Amino acid sequence: MAAFFNSKTTKQSRRASKKNRKKRPEEGSDWFVNLLTLGLSALVLSFIWSFWTRHTTNTLVSQELALVAEQPDFSLPETLSAVKKYPHIKIEILNGCGISGIAAEYKNIIREKTFDVQLTGNAPNFNFETTQIIARSDNTPAAYLLAKELGMSESTVLIQKDETRRVDITLILGKDYQNIPAFKTFF
Repeated sequence: MAAFFNSKTTKQSRRASKKNRKKRPEEGSDWFVNLLTLGLSALVLSFIWSFWTRHTTNTLVSQELALVAEQPDFSLPETLSAVKKYPHIKIEILNGCGISGIAAEYKNIIREKTFDVQLTGNAPNFNFETTQIIARSDNTPAAYLLAKELGMSESTVLIQKDETRRVDITLILGKDYQNIPAFKTFF
């Protein structure tokens, strides 16, 4: 009986091996997969080599970066004071006409003229008919410079020294803010 089971199992194993041989892929298709794997490996290695050489041994890039770091870009805000004509003149802008956002618009105009705008806010009231430039420190010529840069007459400059304000000039925008030449050219 043992011989019967042994002969039966060997026949089944022979049949299974024949089936497996039929289901196995041919040897010819393995070369394509191997070639594809080799190509992708070469591509990955070339990317790694390129990255490594560019970031570790490329002295030209580091030299260029050193040169760029030495030369300041004059359009950056921290180096803008190097090209300012009036960096030492401190100005506050007060809204005296009641139009919302007008002090912020004038802040842009005056900063473009290279003055140092310290703060913006509202005047004590909104009843100012005309725009006024008030000299607050001993630097009264600065108020006349601001009037000139804005295209205003020197008669709009008032001298009221107030050292507690910590600014050289107070600009109070009146209801005539649209008639100032600097405002017309800016917008």
